[in-house]
Amino acid sequence: MIRSIFFKRYWKVGKLLHIVAFLTFFFSLFSFTVLQDLNFNTNIFSFLAWLFIFICFFNMSILAELDAYSRFQNYKQLKDQIYFNGCQHRLVKPLSKSSCQRSAAILAGNELGCGNEVRAYIYKCGYRWYHIIPDFVFSNPLLFFTPFFWRTTFFAPRYQSKIDFNLIPLSEYK
Repeated sequence: MIRSIFFKRYWKVGKLLHIVAFLTFFFSLFSFTVLQDLNFNTNIFSFLAWLFIFICFFNMSILAELDAYSRFQNYKQLKDQIYFNGCQHRLVKPLSKSSCQRSAAILAGNELGCGNEVRAYIYKCGYRWYHIIPDFVFSNPLLFFTPFFWRTTFFAPRYQSKIDFNLIPLSEYK
């Protein structure tokens, strides 16, 4: 029961990221099979192109799962913060910059009974369902190459929840 709730939450937090990871892994397997079918008489450029495609899709699937793990850590941390401090905009604001972080914030809010407040705040900030690309891509595209981006996006430290929410009846699971 507890494991199924954990996996359900993990899926909901990073649904888009898990779908991207699955699709890119599927494409990487396809390109790997094409690479295996190529023989030594094949043009070297086509071999390098398929190798490049394989590497890109395989890395994208790994990065999507690392991002999903980091969003789950954000979800657990925000859930603790909302539980202890109540639903405040200052807690949700740092997680409103990307679609995946917003979905983590909404799930945490839903489970603690303030999902409508979180959604209203995100809507008030101007975000809609189709705003998938993070804000920094437009304002500072070179952020991709900083250690801060890699650490916070793909390698967020594991967060241990202060409360065992499996023992508390939450609004979503009643």
